[in-house]
Amino acid sequence: MRHGEGVDDIEDRYGGWGDLPLSKKGKEQVKDSIKRLEKYDIDLILSSPLLRAKETAEIVSSELGIESRRWLFLKERNTYGLMSGEVKSEIEKEYPELHKAYEDDEWVLGSERYEDLVARLKVMMRKLQEFDAETILAVTHGKVLAAISKEFLNKKLDKKVDSCLMEVEIDGDTVELVSVEGITFKK
Repeated sequence: MRHGEGVDDIEDRYGGWGDLPLSKKGKEQVKDSIKRLEKYDIDLILSSPLLRAKETAEIVSSELGIESRRWLFLKERNTYGLMSGEVKSEIEKEYPELHKAYEDDEWVLGSERYEDLVARLKVMMRKLQEFDAETILAVTHGKVLAAISKEFLNKKLDKKVDSCLMEVEIDGDTVELVSVEGITFKK
């Protein structure tokens, strides 16, 4: 599950590893998703440690009475590097070289390379199978969902909404898509 709308979205800030909370709308989105989540027999909630995902997991945990744990493997990909959490217009003025690198799709100082994210996700998929839980809700971020889609499902994510859901089954090295809500793939 992707977290609800974060403050970074409405304050025009770079997200990434910026540790910003959910917006009021984001909290409402998560509460609205509870009905969709009730159909799953969730045993455990794992959450990215970033505040917007952590708050999402806490709301779901509280509403459904399911244990929630912080899990570093679900942390967003930090494509923004040093700019994470900062106001975009201020970065453009004060650090034009960082802004330009990001806009030109180049590596940004302090950012996480895609290959590193993929390596992290491969470890994550193995470690998920070590939990004593049949059904786990993993609360994470958009770039993580996009990488899982591309690398494990051979599908390119087209669009994703806040609080979207992707249901997958993991069996050894095989990851199979079961269903999606709020996600579309490129054709």
